Amino acid sequence: MFFDLLPEAGYVCAHRGARSLAPENTILAAKQALAVGADFWEMDVQRSVDGTLIVFHDDELTRTTDVADRPEFTDRRPWLTSQSSFDELQLLDAGSWFVAQDPFGSIARGDVSEEELSLIGKQRIPSLKDVLNFTREKNLPINIEIKNQIHSPGDLTIVREVLEAVHAARAEELVLISSFNHDYLKEMRRLSPEMPLAAIVEGAHPENLVEYLKRLDVAGYHPDAQITDEAMIRNLTEQGFHVSLFTVNDMDQAISLIDAGCYSIITDYPHSLRQRLLKV
Repeated sequence: MFFDLLPEAGYVCAHRGARSLAPENTILAAKQALAVGADFWEMDVQRSVDGTLIVFHDDELTRTTDVADRPEFTDRRPWLTSQSSFDELQLLDAGSWFVAQDPFGSIARGDVSEEELSLIGKQRIPSLKDVLNFTREKNLPINIEIKNQIHSPGDLTIVREVLEAVHAARAEELVLISSFNHDYLKEMRRLSPEMPLAAIVEGAHPENLVEYLKRLDVAGYHPDAQITDEAMIRNLTEQGFHVSLFTVNDMDQAISLIDAGCYSIITDYPHSLRQRLLKV
């Protein structure tokens, strides 16, 4: 299983793929994560209106697609991700925005090759099936974050669907499931006693944290780096939990956190962190 494949600490996790080098949550971003030496990659899964599991972060399509420029979507404002079918989503360009905006300055710095630039405009929103097939083919461990389904609160069926997709791809050994919605984690544990799980937290840690995590029956804890100090990392690690922090883009901070026992650093710059670790 996931933690058997990566049993130590100090791993590099590519946040939404190598999203500083390619459009986030695309197959190209996953390929870049693999190419630059990430130990595993993190991505987001939600559901289209026709029930297809898709890899996409936002509740709306605007930020990372060309939906606002597509006449066939004009009457669909505010372009909610969950209100389009998978076939409709495949019409959208999920890459060219990255070239136009260069959100991390990576193109201007020359970190993205001409060949890679030529592929960016061809990126589409992938299905979870496509992503799992890629990760299985490349033997690249993956952290699947199940996004909170805001338009179907209380509906836990996406959990079973994700589990079925993992089984169908024969990717069980490579997968870690995480979520901000801890009810999803409880449901996944009910359905799959062996699936590795991680609780994501921002804003504030749950009270009586160690006992909370034990009751939740998770092996991983993924808090926001802004609310987590090195003493907490050491304490949780001593208690047997795998602590991964998001989103850490300062390499000096990343090295300090790893020295404190952090299991993995979830970063937009997996290439930079890998290079720093090679020098340590």
